[in-house]
Amino acid sequence: MPAGRSAAMEGDYSTRPGADTAFESVERLCGSLGITLTRQRRIVLEVLQQATDHPCATEIRRRISRKRRVALATVYRTLNMLTEAGILKRSLFSDGRARYEILGRRAHPHLIDVTTGEIVEVDDEDLARQIEKVAQRLGYRLVDFHLKILGAGAAK
Repeated sequence: MPAGRSAAMEGDYSTRPGADTAFESVERLCGSLGITLTRQRRIVLEVLQQATDHPCATEIRRRISRKRRVALATVYRTLNMLTEAGILKRSLFSDGRARYEILGRRAHPHLIDVTTGEIVEVDDEDLARQIEKVAQRLGYRLVDFHLKILGAGAAK
């Protein structure tokens, strides 16, 4: 498996710690907004819940197993509806594709490999604390942050 890729990115949807609770929260939020979670919508949300990256619509469709059929058009409709409802966050990276993640996660930087376009989440508590300290030093309370780190993959 390439560096930075996880089993979840390859289609193994075993749950991560806390994933059930987080998914139940998303289900409750959808219910409170009057959004019916059809089988197809659940599958799209399941893929996003298990993702350790920010997949685009075609990548989400690829990760859905062949046994669980969901049309690409349905993936797009689901992503648009859940983004408009404030459940998903749509981000545009340098490759020009809209990429998605479920809202409510702690802010985190992204490392973008300028050679391959791979986007890796940098989940580093020390870095997040440093960013918060900078905001405080400048007289601000950190509400959120977006940090893109650009790098070229090391020769393998």
